[in-house]
Amino acid sequence: METIVSEKQLSEKESRRRNRILSGNLWSVIPYITAPLAIYALFNYLYGFFDLVVVSFIGKNEVASIVFIDEIKTAITAFGVGIASGGTVLVARHYGAGSINEAKKNAAQSFSMALMVALVVVLLTVSFGSQILRLLNAPEVVIQAGLGYFNIQMMTTAIIAVNSVFIGLEKAKGNTILILILNIVAMIIKLGLTALFVFGLNKGTEFVALATLIAQGSLMLVGLAVMFSKNNSLQISFKDLSLKRDYIKPILAISIPVFTGKFLFSMGKVFVNSMAAFYGPLAVAAFGIAMKLGGGAGALAQVFEDSETSIISQNLGNRNLSRAFKTYGIAQFYSFIVSVLGILLIVMNLEHILPLFTDTQDVEYLNMLGDIFRWERYSAITSSGIAMITGLFIGFRKANVAFFLNITRLFVFRIPTLLIMLKLNVDYSALGYVMFVSNTATLIVAISLMLVFYFRSKAYGYKDLLFN
Repeated sequence: METIVSEKQLSEKESRRRNRILSGNLWSVIPYITAPLAIYALFNYLYGFFDLVVVSFIGKNEVASIVFIDEIKTAITAFGVGIASGGTVLVARHYGAGSINEAKKNAAQSFSMALMVALVVVLLTVSFGSQILRLLNAPEVVIQAGLGYFNIQMMTTAIIAVNSVFIGLEKAKGNTILILILNIVAMIIKLGLTALFVFGLNKGTEFVALATLIAQGSLMLVGLAVMFSKNNSLQISFKDLSLKRDYIKPILAISIPVFTGKFLFSMGKVFVNSMAAFYGPLAVAAFGIAMKLGGGAGALAQVFEDSETSIISQNLGNRNLSRAFKTYGIAQFYSFIVSVLGILLIVMNLEHILPLFTDTQDVEYLNMLGDIFRWERYSAITSSGIAMITGLFIGFRKANVAFFLNITRLFVFRIPTLLIMLKLNVDYSALGYVMFVSNTATLIVAISLMLVFYFRSKAYGYKDLLFN
């Protein structure tokens, strides 16, 4: 039985923020919670964007290696991030219900699990780096140019796992301003060191990765101080760090589908990159840059998923089913508007952006970038729609639906479509077609599942909750 704790454990400011999430106007609550996260997501996007621009000055083989390896990093990061996501949902639900002690225990268990899993994964990936890259069909030039980069990025995934728990706990409380401030500092460190290493000291891709490691490490040190601070309402206690079955099972019930789906989806991008190698390293580089071009709009639009999931979890903990569903609808609206405006802005300035990645005389490469991006750009809209629906189901602790959507997007729509394109001898433009087809088809499936869930919940309720 949970012990309901008085809100005296919360500061006045935190108590006001919690009450606003549970009863304030959602049209203002969602952007209020999301705005700092959107800036945080933009900074994370700029990490990768800046790296690609900088590495473009080193060489196209180096660009191809970063594109290839960063998708592997994203896949590996899914393990720690997935566990953090599962823990965040439960922490937010207990927090919304006022069960602060239970929220603290779930926070500690999430931290222990994420750290343990991340360290094991890092040990394996660093030990077998070149073998993993060859197994994934990385071109030899990519391995030669990027193995050092790969090893450092794999080490960074462990730090990101810890940071994901910290960020998740702050999001569970709705404290997104702190996340923004700390990531501004980390971003300044990252950009400054990358510029120093590449332009000042003429170093290679390994030092680009090292700049990320140092920046994320700095954020981790602050995050650890905050998570274990006595002034933190969700303070992690050392006595709660030993793993307990009663807490592990609910977290894993959410986390396993989330991180497995994210991992396989990201690995699907790695497989697509390995298939893209059929067109040569130049195509791999162009494909990666095309995805990065639309990635800014997509990152800003998809960030509503984070606030959406936390707000839904808190309101379900507060036994308000109607408000939980209303949160999804408003988040979806904001996400759509941001993605459309973002893509329009990029398209209107495309001729000024593309030269950042290559010489304007390299007509073949510029044409390749433009042809792939012509279809890939719609991913910002379709992927954000899928993300909002995924966030809805995760907030309702139905993470298996998120897993199903990621698997469907990869194995039903993406890889088969690319294989068909290769069979028909379609040129490198196939890479753009594949992204458009797989994301659009998955969005249609996701909308269908969401509508079934909504009307069923409206007719029969969700567990013991009914619409107001």
